[in-house]
Amino acid sequence: MHNYWLIEILLALAAALVASQYWYIARDRCRSPALLVVAAMLSLALAAIAGAYRYGIDPATTGLHRALTQLSGYLTFLLSGLALLWVRLAPQLGRHRRWPAYAVLALVLAAAVGAVSSPQFSAAGVSRFCSTLGIALWLLVALWRLFSARFMPRYQALLLAAGAVLVVFAGLVIGTGATTVLGLARTNWFHLLLAAGALSLLCARPLFTDTDHSQQAPAPVCKKGETPRE
Repeated sequence: MHNYWLIEILLALAAALVASQYWYIARDRCRSPALLVVAAMLSLALAAIAGAYRYGIDPATTGLHRALTQLSGYLTFLLSGLALLWVRLAPQLGRHRRWPAYAVLALVLAAAVGAVSSPQFSAAGVSRFCSTLGIALWLLVALWRLFSARFMPRYQALLLAAGAVLVVFAGLVIGTGATTVLGLARTNWFHLLLAAGALSLLCARPLFTDTDHSQQAPAPVCKKGETPRE
C-alpha cells in the first residue's frame, strides 16, 4: 500500500498551519497580502483533504479531487507569489483594508475561468502557467531578500527560496507517477515536497509583520467594525 491518504493528510495539515499563521497576521494587522496567502493555502488544503478522502475512504470522489486540485493549481502558487511581491513592492497598499485582497482573488479566478473557457487553452496548461508564474515571483522575492536582508534574516530568505526550489523539483523531476523512489511512491514524494514548500512560507512572515514605517510604534490592531488609523 502506498498510503496516499496519509501523505495527503500531512499536506493538508501543513497548508492549514501556514494558513492559520497568516490569518493571524491578516486579522491583527489588516494586511491584504496575508489574506492572499490564506486563500492560497486553503485551496491547497481542500485539495489535499479531498485526496485523503478519495484514497482512504471513497474512490468515487475522484472527480471532486481533480476539480479541487485544478483549483489549487490556479490559486496556490500564483496567490502566494503575488502576495510576496505585493508586500515587497507596496506594503502600504491594503495595509488597513481587506477588500484589495478580495479584488485580487476575484481577478485571478476570473482570469483563470476565462482562460479555461477559451478553446485556445487547456485547463492543464492554464494551471501550469499560473503555478510557474507564482513560483517565479516567489523565488524572485526570496532571492531579492537574500541579497538585501532587510526585515528578514538571510537564513529565512534562503529557506524561503529553498521552498520554491523544492516545489519546482517536485513538479519537474519527481512528478506523480506510480513508480517508487527510495521505497516511496513518486506521488507521495511529490506531496511531501509540496508540504515542505508550503511550510517554507512561514519564513516570509517578517515581510508581512515588519513593514510598518519605522517600527517605533506597534502595528495597529484591526478590530471588528473598526478601521485602524495612523
